[in-house]
Amino acid sequence: VTVLIDDSSSIRFGNNTQLVRDGHNLVLEALKESKQRDGILVHNRYLNGNVLYPYKPLDLADQMTANNFNPGGGTPLYDQTVVTLGTVLAKAQEFANNGVPVRTVTLIITDGADCGSNKVAGDVKPIIEDMFRAENHIVAAMGIDDGGSTDFRSVFDAMGVPDQWILTPGNNDSDIRSAFQ
Repeated sequence: VTVLIDDSSSIRFGNNTQLVRDGHNLVLEALKESKQRDGILVHNRYLNGNVLYPYKPLDLADQMTANNFNPGGGTPLYDQTVVTLGTVLAKAQEFANNGVPVRTVTLIITDGADCGSNKVAGDVKPIIEDMFRAENHIVAAMGIDDGGSTDFRSVFDAMGVPDQWILTPGNNDSDIRSAFQ
């Protein structure tokens, strides 16, 4: 399970910092309650390139706190999605090379459209489409309401995320928590 989390300043300005932290931590708790918990590795990367934790057993994953998540960067959504998916594919290949079956789930969380990437959505789309064709990868995306200025379905569709894996909660505590669950 890989989570790519927007750490742009708009998360902070939109008063979504704690909601994003709580959502990430809810995902970890939900995974810990699953029957597969002992076979799950998790990885958390922020949109501006910082890694909260590399792939590690679920029980060793760090919670997001005020000490390790203080949004303040830009939104290089396409660049960092390509980097993150490359990491996912490399880790999956490592397991496959050792004869270990693997399924991946990647969750992209953002409150805005790309700002600052060298890549475009069309660079991301074939990667995501190839991953879904392999039938052992899921890429989901969650758009956290930014006051209505971003059409998340359009952004994520252009990136190749299938409609059923696009989550667009409202900008309130209940909706965001529900989407994370």
